[in-house]
Amino acid sequence: MNKLRRLRSLSPEMAETLRLAGVQGIFWAAMAVGNYQTVYLQSIGFPATDFGLLNAIACAVAIFAMTFWGTVSDRIGSVRKIVILTLTLGCGLFIFVPLIPTGQSYSTLLFLILIPIINFFRVPMSPFVDNLTVRNCAEHRLNYGMIRSSGSLLFAIAGVITVNALIPAAGVPSTFWVMGIVMIPAIVLTYFCFEPQSGKRVKKSAAGAGVLLKNYAYMAFLIFAFFFQMAAAFEGNFLTYYMADIQIDTVNLGLILSVRAMMEIPFLFFIGRLRRYIKMKYLIMLSAILMATECLCFCFLVNSLPTMLVFAAFYGLGNGAFLGTGTNYIYELAPVELRATAHSLFISVAQISGILGNLLGGVLFDTIGGKAFYGVTACVFLVSVAIFAASFLFHRNKKETAAA
Repeated sequence: MNKLRRLRSLSPEMAETLRLAGVQGIFWAAMAVGNYQTVYLQSIGFPATDFGLLNAIACAVAIFAMTFWGTVSDRIGSVRKIVILTLTLGCGLFIFVPLIPTGQSYSTLLFLILIPIINFFRVPMSPFVDNLTVRNCAEHRLNYGMIRSSGSLLFAIAGVITVNALIPAAGVPSTFWVMGIVMIPAIVLTYFCFEPQSGKRVKKSAAGAGVLLKNYAYMAFLIFAFFFQMAAAFEGNFLTYYMADIQIDTVNLGLILSVRAMMEIPFLFFIGRLRRYIKMKYLIMLSAILMATECLCFCFLVNSLPTMLVFAAFYGLGNGAFLGTGTNYIYELAPVELRATAHSLFISVAQISGILGNLLGGVLFDTIGGKAFYGVTACVFLVSVAIFAASFLFHRNKKETAAA
């Protein structure tokens, strides 16, 4: 009874913190369980080239999906409704993937058609969950890093449970429908979250998204994002093929992703304090450098599961830094009434680079092998850093010339 009274006496801010932490935690726990699509496709005979083609098509659909859902969110003035809708349909359709016939002459064509359709609802899930969290944290002065770290923590725990209990007992196909079950509490909690005020209908300028295209800092970030996300597509989508290439059982994917998720927490937890002393643009560049470090280690040093787990920590640190800064950086640059559109454009650019990354990545991996492939991936990450840094130097020199 006393505990119930304490819950009722929570401030609105603390209650929202708990709700958002619950949404993030459960959402990422479900994603950890459902993170075996690549392993499943690899087990039914998908080569890296075909898998790259499949992901490229899915990315093309995702570009339209993010633009569509971002526009709908801005028009109806509700981020929360889009989160509920995409989580429900994205997970509801995803559970049927194992029912797609395999081993038939038309099986590949079915996967190439059906998975991109599912991605129309599934790809926006993560960006809009983050969108809802970031906006509410900004408006109610909540600790975003601490809230988001709950997602990393439960992702890591769920990943270990999936590898050691679920898959040995029920097989990889079970991860699809278990993900759907785990996601249900996140959908329910989202319904009770605050609706961000910046997500409500506001009068837009006649220029619309054109305002964003004239924003130098925002466009520089999109160019950085193109190369950064291409490298991320290289790194993430062909990870199990790399594992097979160096003779590590792909079922251990969950352990690797769990280590990464745990290493996201330090940056996420302290990101608020770090941002007081370090500009976000520098933290974003640091994130790409840390990810490049992992890829260089994969290229030159990894030869077993333990060494892969150790060096995967660098990617986790980098991803934690980017998660704590990327979306907030976009929101600082974009007008309030165009924040969902700005975030959707960023995701669309990521999907465009994902198309190239998957098409080129599959061919490149089959041609040069896993270790050399991750050396190339490290170089692409570093190119993104160089471009981002150069954009600030160019802008500063341009301002100094104009002033003179």
